[in-house]
Amino acid sequence: MTNFDAQISALALGRLIERGDVTPRDATETYLARAHELDPDHRIYVRLTEDRARAEADAATARAKRGMRLHPLDGVPLSWKDLFDSAGSVTAAGSKALATRVPTHDADVLARATRAGSVCLGKTAMTEIAFSGLGINPTCGTPANPFDTKAERAPGGSSAGAAVALARNLCAGSLGTDTGGSVRIPAAWNGLVGLKTTAGRVSLKGTVPLSPSFDTIGPIARDVADANALFSLLTGDAPADLTDTSLRHITLALPGGTGWSGLDAGIAEAVDAALRKLLHAGVRLVERPVAALEAINALAWSSGASRIVAEAYALWADTLNANKPEIYPPVFDRVMAGASLTAQGLLVADRKRIAIAKDYLAETAGFDAVLMPTVAISPPLIGQIEDGGPDYFNANGMALRNTTMGNQLGLCAITLPVGFDALGMPVGMMLQGHPGTEGKLLRIAAAIEKTLT
Repeated sequence: MTNFDAQISALALGRLIERGDVTPRDATETYLARAHELDPDHRIYVRLTEDRARAEADAATARAKRGMRLHPLDGVPLSWKDLFDSAGSVTAAGSKALATRVPTHDADVLARATRAGSVCLGKTAMTEIAFSGLGINPTCGTPANPFDTKAERAPGGSSAGAAVALARNLCAGSLGTDTGGSVRIPAAWNGLVGLKTTAGRVSLKGTVPLSPSFDTIGPIARDVADANALFSLLTGDAPADLTDTSLRHITLALPGGTGWSGLDAGIAEAVDAALRKLLHAGVRLVERPVAALEAINALAWSSGASRIVAEAYALWADTLNANKPEIYPPVFDRVMAGASLTAQGLLVADRKRIAIAKDYLAETAGFDAVLMPTVAISPPLIGQIEDGGPDYFNANGMALRNTTMGNQLGLCAITLPVGFDALGMPVGMMLQGHPGTEGKLLRIAAAIEKTLT
């Protein structure tokens, strides 16, 4: 087997494959071996798809030898969250209630990525039915955040295993979903890049739903270039042109308010240090309150107004009730809260949400992006929140607070690592763009990444 650095970026691995320095089969065997060694209890990968991975890797190896690669990520091994249907393999959305669910077809995005030549290594751990920002799953296993080697901390969720698999070099890139922050939170807490796509931009067909109105699919990557390539893999479109990116003439809004309040020690400092570098590079930073952010935050957390809870209840109440002893209580309770919601309350909330979204676009017109810390708190200790009590709910609310705004407003967003907090845990900085502006957002993020590194 050819040796290579498992910490390599996905695109860099693709270039090695292109040159013939590494074969897809060797890369796949490297990651599978690391998964067996470093994840023996399957807390990161709930299941490896080894036969599929080897078959796909062999086909990619043959294409590479003939000079017929299909995509820059052809032959590159990736992980997929355990809610993307994969034909013939259990797809359980992190729940024992779905342990016998075996789809007959791949999800649209997995099928598209497979046609482009990528290798599916396996399915990664997640919060049960994707309903939490912390990544805690006592029934199927919680992957520990790798940045604290002395105590186990939360990985971020719901795409917990997706981020930890990449952070621990068990794949070259990961695919997850984001309904309220489930790509960006684990990316931020694991020192990675996470792209939340605009609702409807990437096909959800074949993806186990939580809230179809807000569910989105996006990549978790080592850097912006990889996120760009993975986004291209998901959509089938050409990637954004990241050459010659510049921060000249870029104007970013700093909204202050809720998104900057209650930050744990070191998070504000890390973001502020990044902002000083951006100022030095010529970015125009404008401190300006954005009333729509305050309004959408209040609406998102008001009782009787949660469309996410309502849709989760409609989709999952019967299944969860039938399997209650096997369901993590905080997830069960959040879903069952949907029983008290009324059609009138939801319709009123929908109208308010649409009006607030219009206000947001008007308030942020002329800005290239809006900038906030991705997550307000450091990853809590798993042992302090696993019981699902008040500490769990407080931490979950604070983890989701900043990211949820973008989902509720229908935006795209990206998180970038910008340093470490007082605990030595990674800190993420989030850029929010208007709907459908992923390409522009990726170009700005690439320029910021270049400036910060």
